[in-house]
Amino acid sequence: MRNAAHGARRASPRGRHVGWLLGLLALSACSPALDWRELRPAEAHGLRAMFPCQPDLVTRTVSLPGMAQPLPMQMWSCQTGETTWALSRVQVKEVTDVGPTLAALARVMQDNLQAASQMASGTTPVSVTPLGAVQVPGMTPQPQAKGWRFQARRVDGWGRPLDMSVTAWHFAHGLQIFQASVSRPVGSGGTEPRGSAQDAESSFRDGFQFPG
Repeated sequence: MRNAAHGARRASPRGRHVGWLLGLLALSACSPALDWRELRPAEAHGLRAMFPCQPDLVTRTVSLPGMAQPLPMQMWSCQTGETTWALSRVQVKEVTDVGPTLAALARVMQDNLQAASQMASGTTPVSVTPLGAVQVPGMTPQPQAKGWRFQARRVDGWGRPLDMSVTAWHFAHGLQIFQASVSRPVGSGGTEPRGSAQDAESSFRDGFQFPG
């Protein structure tokens, strides 16, 4: 695992990004447990992201439904208290693969959560709430670019079932496909002050953008 710090730096408060960045900095001032920083991953061409903690990068190979060959996937993730913040990226070779890959990532996430729920409590189904179309500045429009909220169970460190909330967003830029997610125990705001967990989640989602 190598640290992704080489791709992160403080944004310069100039130009058309001033309001976007100041809004996130204002939130971090209200949430001292969160340390927002800009990330521009070299592997994710053109992407700007905001993380509330220092993400680490891991790379692995994934097999997705409908894809003939496994794909390399980069994932940046970090934790604040009980909350995990993550961004994954894969790249396909053909434009016709973008939409199906977006849908496949969402499906694989639901299937993985369902498998974890079954291990934790037998037959508890995963609750799925569609959040509608995802809008990321500069993204490539795709009908399959959508957001989802899942509620599932997993086993905690003591072997007890733990209800989890996972919010995920899927979007694309050219042949790059992204999955961003926030997961936390149900009813938990992690280390954030009471009432700010949803604001932090929204700021993470709104922090993604590509060159206009």
